[in-house]
Amino acid sequence: MTIRTIRLFANLSAITSSIALGSIALAGNEWADPASWMISELRVDQPGIDLSEYIEIRGVPGASIDGLTLLVIGDNDAASPPAQNGTIEAVVALTGIVSSNGRFVVAESSFQFGIPNQVAILNFENPDNLTFLLVSNFVGAVGDDVDPNDDGVIDIVLWTAIKSSVAIVSTATPDGVTSDFVYSMNRVGPDGATSPSQVWRCEDSGAWRVGSSDTTAGSDTPGAPNPVCGGTVAIRISEVRIDQPGNDDDEYIEIQGPPGFNMNGYAYVVIGDNNTTGAVDLAGSIESITPLDGAIIPSSGYLLIAKATMLIAVPDFIVGTASMNFENSDNVTHFLVTGFTGLLNDDVDADNNCMLDAVVPWGAIVDSVALTGLDTTCIYSTSIAGPDSPYTTAHAYRCFSDGTWSIGAFNHLAGGDTPGAQNRACGLPPVLECGEVTAGLCTVAHANGYCSDSICCTLICSTQPTCCSVTWDSACVAAAAESCNQGSSASCIKGLVAFNEIRIDETGTDFNEWVELVGAAGTSLNDLTIIVIGDGSAALGSGPIEAIVRLVGHSIPSDEHFAVAESTFAWGTSNIDLVLPGTNPLNFENSDNVTFMLVSGFVGSDAQDLDLNNDGVLDVMPWTSILDSIALIKTTTLPPTGTEWYYGPNTIGPDGAFVPGHIWRCEDTGCWNIGLFDTVAPHDDTPGVANINCGFPCAGDINLDGFVDAQDLSAVLANWNGSGSGDVNGDGTVGGADLSAVLANWGQCI
Repeated sequence: MTIRTIRLFANLSAITSSIALGSIALAGNEWADPASWMISELRVDQPGIDLSEYIEIRGVPGASIDGLTLLVIGDNDAASPPAQNGTIEAVVALTGIVSSNGRFVVAESSFQFGIPNQVAILNFENPDNLTFLLVSNFVGAVGDDVDPNDDGVIDIVLWTAIKSSVAIVSTATPDGVTSDFVYSMNRVGPDGATSPSQVWRCEDSGAWRVGSSDTTAGSDTPGAPNPVCGGTVAIRISEVRIDQPGNDDDEYIEIQGPPGFNMNGYAYVVIGDNNTTGAVDLAGSIESITPLDGAIIPSSGYLLIAKATMLIAVPDFIVGTASMNFENSDNVTHFLVTGFTGLLNDDVDADNNCMLDAVVPWGAIVDSVALTGLDTTCIYSTSIAGPDSPYTTAHAYRCFSDGTWSIGAFNHLAGGDTPGAQNRACGLPPVLECGEVTAGLCTVAHANGYCSDSICCTLICSTQPTCCSVTWDSACVAAAAESCNQGSSASCIKGLVAFNEIRIDETGTDFNEWVELVGAAGTSLNDLTIIVIGDGSAALGSGPIEAIVRLVGHSIPSDEHFAVAESTFAWGTSNIDLVLPGTNPLNFENSDNVTFMLVSGFVGSDAQDLDLNNDGVLDVMPWTSILDSIALIKTTTLPPTGTEWYYGPNTIGPDGAFVPGHIWRCEDTGCWNIGLFDTVAPHDDTPGVANINCGFPCAGDINLDGFVDAQDLSAVLANWNGSGSGDVNGDGTVGGADLSAVLANWGQCI
């Protein structure tokens, strides 16, 4: 077991213990010390005239509160932002004895909830951001500015110590200009679009909760113990989506609990890596914070939380664009917590040992789940959903009825999501979607929708939706044969004659555009033509032929590499087998998706449109067969935006945000690689000679694409008890040993 694994197991054990203990005995929780002076409840507003403003302080029964002072820091109404920050608005010198139940209440003479321990003029401002401080030995006065440089940090300290503090806020992240700074890590609110009228702490955990603005609603308990929040209410994360095809508009959280339960004081927090610019610390960083104050679990028992962009369901609680910033490319741990007081990018694993630190910015963990892929980012939960093949799980849910975490479909439209309703039952087969192993081959008709080749499936279903919504019928098979070129050579497998190296771009003027074929020495190229499919005029869109290189009269030379270049080729033409005359005869486009095809029997013409209706399916095929193809990709978005369709199953790229300028195949494995963009030495172009050997790929990589994945698994299952493709160990029979090899080497070959 690795050190990381040992630490992870230790951490998971610690988390399990903390969850089992609930929210009472958490390290770093000041509420756990009964001898501490604590602000425990307050009201600043109510409907109509504010008769019942109050603040409640918890202390030792019978103790004197003399010498402590209550301060309220707000804003200076006469100053322009940001100079208004840090102004003391109220000062109450406290005097008296704590009641026998450990409570001391300060209120105005109009107080409606009984007799306070001390009567004082409070005049709390509302609605606004306010910070309440309980301090000792105060020496200042109303109007003093404790933050003269207006940076959100107290600069002038007018007391000996702060015993307790809490801030009520109208925005989760005050900026000091549009929303006044606050001066406490304990922040409660907002309550909808405004600051809370009343707040209180859970009696068991000390977690802050937002109460009701209405004094008759029953959330006020001045002079008495507050309600207990944990241990009696079953609240848990039920379903999560963090990713989907295209824009992540339908990310959501589903919380399961008793109908009518108020989520005030709860927050949804995601821990991952710190991917901000210049970050070095890559473990335990808070990536997303979603306060749930104001959310109420509906009658269904399933609270759906999402942004306004959600289309697959109607959210019960809509959050702003700054919330639910879900990363979907690494391991992430999702927490439902109470009493959250932290900030984005706070580090809760400072020593990066995959264990949460002793002091964390919340009162208690109510529930958690880790969504995992095949990376090494730390996780912090015993509940794990993933990986989903080599990818981080996009959709996870607790199956009904035993509540086991299950991996859902990447496609949010595939039918496996149940936002706001009871989840799928346990034990059901995977939801079918493009790329699902059990969906069936794209080259064979089947009763269900989708097929197992994710790229081909996505391409076909974007133009023929019934292939994914109804059935993969003969029309879908025909479209796959036409557009995906199923059955021809896969990306790593070279045919009799195949592309081997291509350059379409370089720094400056493109003098060194060239293309190379590989094949057996002496093979005739007389009937073959290289064509490049890209775009044309705005009226034509995708599918026009951009370049044609006819190879009539040529054959593969003795070195088995046939190179074609222009007369401007900078490295000389000694290794070039065909030098094309004229100015820029290749004319390779280098700003869009382009598809290179090696075809026989070509009868087409330059600029001929092969995709008449611009749907990604070739309508005109002026050739007798395709020997090889490779598409250089700028963007894989389908349908394409700002570029054109690509054609065929073999693709490479993008290279960052760009289409690759140079690509080449490993000489031994045939797998494609993105080469160096710059042609200045040392470049990696090898015109007319063999490319470098890359070493044979890992066991289980049956289709030699550099990954052991669902396509390799499909080959094993399709040929079970047979021979040929899928026989990883070479014993002549496809069986359990071959399956074990695939599963043991799952992921990218390295």
